[in-house]
Amino acid sequence: MQWDLTFFYKDHQDPNLVKDLKEALKESEEYQTEGVKFFSKPKIDAKGLEKLFKTQEKIIQKIARAGEFSFLYFAQNTANLEAQKLLGLCANYEAKIRQNFAFITPSLARLSDDALKELETEIPAYRHVIEKVRIGKANTFSVETEQVLAARSNSGRGRLSELYDKIVSAFSFSLTVDGEKKTLTGEQVRNLRYHPDSKTRRKAMKVYFKKYEENQIALANLYNIIQTDYDTEASLRKYPSSISMRNRENETDDRTVGKLIEVTTDNAILVERYYRWKGKKLGLKMTPADIYAPLETVKKTYTYEEAKQIVLDAYLHFDRDIGKIVESFFEERRIDSKIVPGKRAGAFCSYAYPHGKPFILLNFDGNIREIMTLAHELGHGVHGTLSAKQSYLNFFTPLTMAEIASVFGEMIVFDKLMGELDAESQMLFLARTIEDMFATTFRQNMFARFEVSSHRRITEEGFVPWEELCELYKGELQKMFLTSLTIPEEYHAEWSSIPHIYGVPYYVYAYNFANLLVLSLYGKYKEEGKRFIPKYKALLASGGSDHPEKLLAPLGIDLTSETFWQKGFDIVKGYIDRLESLSV
Repeated sequence: MQWDLTFFYKDHQDPNLVKDLKEALKESEEYQTEGVKFFSKPKIDAKGLEKLFKTQEKIIQKIARAGEFSFLYFAQNTANLEAQKLLGLCANYEAKIRQNFAFITPSLARLSDDALKELETEIPAYRHVIEKVRIGKANTFSVETEQVLAARSNSGRGRLSELYDKIVSAFSFSLTVDGEKKTLTGEQVRNLRYHPDSKTRRKAMKVYFKKYEENQIALANLYNIIQTDYDTEASLRKYPSSISMRNRENETDDRTVGKLIEVTTDNAILVERYYRWKGKKLGLKMTPADIYAPLETVKKTYTYEEAKQIVLDAYLHFDRDIGKIVESFFEERRIDSKIVPGKRAGAFCSYAYPHGKPFILLNFDGNIREIMTLAHELGHGVHGTLSAKQSYLNFFTPLTMAEIASVFGEMIVFDKLMGELDAESQMLFLARTIEDMFATTFRQNMFARFEVSSHRRITEEGFVPWEELCELYKGELQKMFLTSLTIPEEYHAEWSSIPHIYGVPYYVYAYNFANLLVLSLYGKYKEEGKRFIPKYKALLASGGSDHPEKLLAPLGIDLTSETFWQKGFDIVKGYIDRLESLSV
């Protein structure tokens, strides 16, 4: 399936697209003039501020529509020059509009805590928006400085991460697979990790990482520059560390994230235990190229239609309303699944404004993990659809909450499939699920630890060369896998193939955070049954309208508990116990 972007515009040459950009810019300029006058008054009028927020949201939604279309159009083919130009044009307009809105937060931050608390009470629809300003006052610059930062956003780390995407999306790889010489995309090479032949898997990954090593000058420099830019801003904003800035955006704190990373690292024995079991099962001395190796003799593949039906049936079985939301993605062609050269790697679900409708990108290759990826991205789509009842400023969740519906969606599909399989098939599917859990928890934790250590080194030394970054990553690989794997040298370069650490520094721990959180949520669902579903839907519909701990409290989740994260790993341990009993 290829998506239908006419929901936004007729095509990339639709004159309404540029019209929206120009109108949004003009309206934002007028908005800034009126807004600055508003904040110059000695007393801030609550009704006037509420009107200001609503006007801002209307303007943002206009630029968001154009920006969303340009991003999706570019993702279809990152080598398309017209798409590149359009993406750049939208980025220019977005930077100017952000600059025109940049006065709002610092203008509010100049008010006393008492004045802000009073406004929170008087404007309940935007209470949390004002509350976040109050909490972040100490890290907010002056109006002029915030405007400068907004103005340069179009030439900063965001654009550099786009350059990274363009570089790696253009990679092609020559490989002999099953006796046939092929030219493959990066996504197709990564999918060879699931090939039944260990020599093919290991050769594929060696060729894959060699391409990144050949481009080490560009990739190491991009990484250093992006992280320096991020860390410099965090320092200037007086955060205690660079990860603290991401933690604030995620509406969590350093202690909670530090405990998450610590507890995950301490549970690496589960990774070691599982991969020793798998190595015995395969009769192999395991390497990272083998961690996703199929356990079955003949690798089963699925058509896209089969995957669609499996996922749709599982969501409909869970809840009819949610199932209908999932069904709409297929009916309205809001999924792009085909693997083609130049297409953005991986998978994502994208939505930019409350009623914009989420769109999903996949690179569907037919293996069972792609079914779970489809379930994952559709979970994001459900979240984006249900939270559309919120206004724009309350629409988006922090990253730590953004992965809840996606991981929960995977578990819905997992639960349904496990109930339909025989014992042998259950063992195989359970093994795959454990591996996916490891990818979402321990693997993301490994990336997060690498980010923390590499950011620290870059700050202290100014620049960390390729070889030293690879050495740092080597240490993190060893901490995750302990004695269960032999790690070939080419894997030391794996960090450079992770888009998130270039595009959104410190994003990755959000996956681990959400996965462990969802294990607890799913446990509540298993206990409560259908009584749980209305509370779950209310959570998704709340968007980012309050702090995570407040939104989760009605579901019985306490993020501040000392033992909370360990509970998630106890569930993972139970999965491994069950796997070993099935394989006896």
